[in-house]
Amino acid sequence: MEQEVKVSVLMVAYNHENYIRQALDSVVGQHTDFRFEVMVGEDCSTDATRRIIREYAQKYPDLVKPLFRKENLGASRNLVSTLRRCTGEYIAFLEGDDCWIDMDKLQKQADYLDIHPECAGVMTKVAVIDRYGKEMVTGPKLLDHALETPLDFAKTMYPYNQFKFIGCFMTRNYYLNRENDRYLLQTKMVEDIIIEAIAVSNGKIAMLDEVTAAYRWVPSHGSNFSAMEKEVLCRDKIKSIKILAHIFPAVTYPWIYMRISRDYWQLLHKASFDREYGQWLQILFGEMNSVERFFYMIYFSIRYLTGVY
Repeated sequence: MEQEVKVSVLMVAYNHENYIRQALDSVVGQHTDFRFEVMVGEDCSTDATRRIIREYAQKYPDLVKPLFRKENLGASRNLVSTLRRCTGEYIAFLEGDDCWIDMDKLQKQADYLDIHPECAGVMTKVAVIDRYGKEMVTGPKLLDHALETPLDFAKTMYPYNQFKFIGCFMTRNYYLNRENDRYLLQTKMVEDIIIEAIAVSNGKIAMLDEVTAAYRWVPSHGSNFSAMEKEVLCRDKIKSIKILAHIFPAVTYPWIYMRISRDYWQLLHKASFDREYGQWLQILFGEMNSVERFFYMIYFSIRYLTGVY
């Protein structure tokens, strides 16, 4: 009798030809005593990404299961479509330009969730690498502690945003419930925070004190998240964080809205710098509602008086 899939590895890829082999090697080389699958959502890349994925699917036909899109879906739709094909008890995530650096990552995390039913998911420590795979000292401030509640999660966003890298994350499979699609499909790019928010709303997210994954930080080059245009990122972040207010209880709202204010400040600052005063007014009185304007005034006052933001 064939063993059921215990862990589904969800990988999304778009124009990652320079990195996708390293990413796939780090997954297919995992040492486990259970069956896992690798669902790869390839979103009509214009480079050799699709060809490379097909090579791995032919080499590991029982493991690598590619989903080759007929048209470009965009990051969120590609992710959600791939997520629906993940049938494992647990789901681990990896983007095509990141990689795992511990060949026992899946085993360690699955073992932890097996013996900790109170946990919705588990993360690990992360290394930050550049486009060449060299470890970096600088980079985004990564989450380095467990999240007990949605309030803990919200407090990581303000005043100092702690980036919750999804490539080190394993969660129970809450996503076959199509009710969650209403959260996941509202943004174009920023879906990671929503996936993690859904998990923490179901239980604790633990943190293993081990480095198992590498986040590739390429702030000025490439097609990954960190290379996106700042204004596009700000608007998508705002949409994502607004969704958290629908997932989390009201006690989290001060941190959520202060984090939203930080991104609105960047948009308003850019409009002012570019002397786009009509756009500035549209953002403040057209895009922002009264609650957001109230928190923005608090944020602006704190920033002006203390420099803390």
